[in-house]
Amino acid sequence: LRMPPLVTIRKPKRQSLGTHARRIIAKMASLKRSGRIMRDSEMSARCNEAIARLVELKINFLALDFDQTILDIHTGGVWKGTPTELSQHVRPLFRHLITSAISANIKVAVVTFSSQVAHIEEVLEIVFSPAIAESIPIRGRDRSWSYNGAGCKEGKQSHMASAVEELEGRNADLEISKNTTLLIDDDPNNIKIALHDGVRAIWLNPSNSTRLLKDMNRLT
Repeated sequence: LRMPPLVTIRKPKRQSLGTHARRIIAKMASLKRSGRIMRDSEMSARCNEAIARLVELKINFLALDFDQTILDIHTGGVWKGTPTELSQHVRPLFRHLITSAISANIKVAVVTFSSQVAHIEEVLEIVFSPAIAESIPIRGRDRSWSYNGAGCKEGKQSHMASAVEELEGRNADLEISKNTTLLIDDDPNNIKIALHDGVRAIWLNPSNSTRLLKDMNRLT
C-alpha cells in the first residue's frame, strides 16, 4: 500500500513586539512594582483617607494647579485638541480626590497660568458633572478676574485669594483663611511662595503623583 505523503504543519511565527510596545510593557511593570499604579477601589479609599486628614486639620479650601498636576501633561496653555481629548489626561488620582473633597464639603478651585479657561471648564464638566464643574472656580490668565486685596500677589497667591472671594460670596457662612487652605502644584516656586506666605502647600511630583496622598496624610 502506498502511504500518503506526510504533511508538515508549520506553526505560525510569533510576531515580536515592537521596541515601543516593549518599552511600554516594561514601564507598566516597573510602575506596578513601585506601587505607582493602584486599583480604582484602592485609589478611592486612599483619597478618602487623605481628605479625612484635611478635615481633621480644618482645611476647607483645596487649590489645585491644572497642567501637570490635575493633568498628566503640560499643555503650555496652547492645547490644540478637543476638551474631550484633554479630559483623557486627567489623572485618576484627581478624579477621586476632587470627588472626595467635595463630598467632605471642602471647596475646590483650579489655579493655573493657562489662559484656556473655557477648555478647563469643559474638561471638568466631562470628568465630573456640570454641577460639580460649576462649583469649582477657575483662575487662569484669561483676564476675567482681578485681585485688589493687600495680600501677596506672587505665584498662585492672587489666584487663590480671588477664588476665595468668589467662594465666600456664594456661601454666607464660609470662612476661608491661609490656615484653612492647601495648595497642590507641580511648580516648586509656587509652593515656596505659598509656604512663605503662611499657606500650606504640597509639591506634586509629576513622575510619582500618588506620593501626594502620603504627603497629605503627613500634614500638620
